[in-house]
Amino acid sequence: MDVFLIIIVCVLALLLMYVNVYLLALYCHPEDGGFGSSFFCKIVVVLGLTLSWCQTLMLTLDVTNERNQQGLDMHLCWIIIYISVFVMLVFLIPIAIFYYESDDEKPICQRITLTLVQEFMVLVFAFLTIFLTYFWLRDALVPVTVQVQDATLQFQSSELDLNIDTFTITEEKQDHIATTIDPITFTIGLMCFLGYFFLILYGGIGMVALPLDLVCSYGTRPVFKSAAQATEKKNRLKRVVAQMIGYAKKLRDMEKDVKCASGWWSKRKQNSKVEKKYQKLVAAVSELEEECEIFLLELDIGNANPLVYIFKLLLGIILFIITLTWLLHILLYVIITIDGIPFSPWLNKLFIQLDAYNVAFLSVFFFGLFTLYLLWCVTKGNLVFSMPWIFKFHPMKINETWMNSFLFNIVLILISSVALCHFSTCVFSQYTRLTTVDLLFGTQIKYLKIFSWAFENKVFEYSLFSWTIFAGIIQMILKCRKPKLIDQIDQRKKNLKGNYEIELKELFLK
Repeated sequence: MDVFLIIIVCVLALLLMYVNVYLLALYCHPEDGGFGSSFFCKIVVVLGLTLSWCQTLMLTLDVTNERNQQGLDMHLCWIIIYISVFVMLVFLIPIAIFYYESDDEKPICQRITLTLVQEFMVLVFAFLTIFLTYFWLRDALVPVTVQVQDATLQFQSSELDLNIDTFTITEEKQDHIATTIDPITFTIGLMCFLGYFFLILYGGIGMVALPLDLVCSYGTRPVFKSAAQATEKKNRLKRVVAQMIGYAKKLRDMEKDVKCASGWWSKRKQNSKVEKKYQKLVAAVSELEEECEIFLLELDIGNANPLVYIFKLLLGIILFIITLTWLLHILLYVIITIDGIPFSPWLNKLFIQLDAYNVAFLSVFFFGLFTLYLLWCVTKGNLVFSMPWIFKFHPMKINETWMNSFLFNIVLILISSVALCHFSTCVFSQYTRLTTVDLLFGTQIKYLKIFSWAFENKVFEYSLFSWTIFAGIIQMILKCRKPKLIDQIDQRKKNLKGNYEIELKELFLK
């Protein structure tokens, strides 16, 4: 086994594990923080995200194993991965959701019993669905080309010599070989078929939203105050605070004068003036406090490194290029065909040529990059589509996401990752040829009766391409949203009157 490949896979696995934990910490609601009752849910979330990323790493490992004849049993590895995915989808995640949503005021035994009853219903539904569909739709019709040939036999020195050039095709016809798929492979196919709907939905949104958000964050970046501007604003606020204190002292002296005044009418008149000035002073102090808070928020933003926004811009441009490359590859290799042959192999040719030039690690790297990017887009699309202003069912918001919403969306991402593996083997079929995953998806699952019509007619590839274009146009038309903190600052600035200093000065000079 290639030691370099093992090191790269392990480093990527650790890095992706860290990213999963970071996403959990970023979106988790503060009341779900720590190691309380939701600790088991957090473990399930991290495992679910890790399994989704792990499948893309397995693709690169499978390709390398087939190219270098490493002897690793990839069929067993894929079966273990997809059994783990199935267990997560129908057992661990539902149990975590049911237990999390149970009444925490009830005894723990009662909560566990209720959770197990609900999980039993889920298992019955899942296995009943699989059993019924498998019983009726377990057959696959694999297309084959039958050729009847005639050959001229030449005998030399009592040895049979078959000269290929002398063979002539007398008959050729298309036929099918009927085969029965085992239950595990059928279940994988069923998960793949269901996952395609979420892959198209989230992947199409994320392929544009991911780079667009990075570019827009640069366009809506805050205008950083210089040190001189910040010092000037700080000195002004100090001066205004000193004036407020002076006005408050004057007001206190005026209250003393009211008490010493003679006559009921005179006291009432002076007290009315004092009360009016007091109300104005309170309103001015309140606005000054608001202005000071806004200034502190601006200082916090100003402390951010401007290079961060430049990095986001550059990264957004790079990701836009990757998105356009993905779309161009789908267009040239899948959509445009001439007599059933792809118009251009595009990325397939690039990866194969890198293999031929003895830089196979680059072909594996770029292949892994494109598959990981697509899964990243699926995750981004899930976050965008579940926003409260788009889709209010289990929304994902930073620091406001409850664990049951997390778990629900992990189900969608996890089942999408199964379809993503099949999609990658289809659009990179020349590069992944003869790999274990290609034989699994391209020979068995592809020709199942229930799925063959969609796979043979490229329904999912067409849908992803068209939905990405449509979703991209809609997202580009919409105005880029400002960061939440900057939007709050702008809104609070609009609510400020800004003339309280002049009003107070005129009022106390009267």
